[in-house]
Amino acid sequence: MSWSANSRLAGRIRERVANVVLFELQDPRIKLVTVTRVRLARDLSTCEVFYSVLGSQSERSQTAHALADAAGHVRREVAKVLRTRSTPHLRFVYDESVEGGLKMCGLLDQLKKERGDSETSEEQAQPDAPPPDEERAPDGGG
Repeated sequence: MSWSANSRLAGRIRERVANVVLFELQDPRIKLVTVTRVRLARDLSTCEVFYSVLGSQSERSQTAHALADAAGHVRREVAKVLRTRSTPHLRFVYDESVEGGLKMCGLLDQLKKERGDSETSEEQAQPDAPPPDEERAPDGGG
């Protein structure tokens, strides 16, 4: 299967899985889940569904169990829109990149506070101001 066909199928799977998880599953253990991406095997036998959860470690664990329990139902729903001979087995994988990105933003904010906001605010206030020794032309005009 070509790369573009595989990526189109992966996009359709991601969209359908996200809709099922967000709107159709009635499991109270699933809260604030975002389907970030999917990785579809070349032979279409398996599909890893990456997701993120905002919350505590226990909420992430509960969500992981709920998604594992619902994998069969979600797979049947995906089969309805794929129209392929076989439907890949879905495996839900927690995506740590979102959490890592939030930590990185926090570290950058902390670094900004440690260095002091005055440096950046002065630079932003006068971005087009010429350096002090270039204020007047040397020919005496102005």
